[in-house]
Amino acid sequence: MPEPGDTAEPATDFNAFWAFASALWADPAARGRLMHWQDSFDVDVMLALFALWYPHPLGALQWRALRQTARQEATSRTARIRALRRRLHTPDRNPLYRAVLGLELQSERLAGLQLLAHAGRLPGPAHRAAVINSKRRLHSLFPDLPAAEIRDGLREFSFA
Repeated sequence: MPEPGDTAEPATDFNAFWAFASALWADPAARGRLMHWQDSFDVDVMLALFALWYPHPLGALQWRALRQTARQEATSRTARIRALRRRLHTPDRNPLYRAVLGLELQSERLAGLQLLAHAGRLPGPAHRAAVINSKRRLHSLFPDLPAAEIRDGLREFSFA
């Protein structure tokens, strides 16, 4: 067991990632932007959050590998749960809707865990001191996301 005051390396600390993702999601403007990206540009929100948080530089091939992990996760579980939740959104089904919403959140949490685990298995970049460029990460991962959307989103997320 860790000693009190010990902290995990940020890139391996899921709680640090989840706290970041939860804080961003709690902001109504940020959540609205992320949902807009998801619905209009097919952006995987969990992958976008992970890309914004991940504290180490990764190359294009490494991000593509993580995108593939996210796609497999979304098609195998999260997208199906989300589709079911959206069909249930009626007043007479509110308790069931809430239950499926909770299941969707757990699925998203598992997707984040899988991204972190996969990133931890990737070979490290040759230049650890490289600057993290969130704009470039998002553009690389989501080429259909317009540059203006990325710019405005990063401003809303306080990454300008």
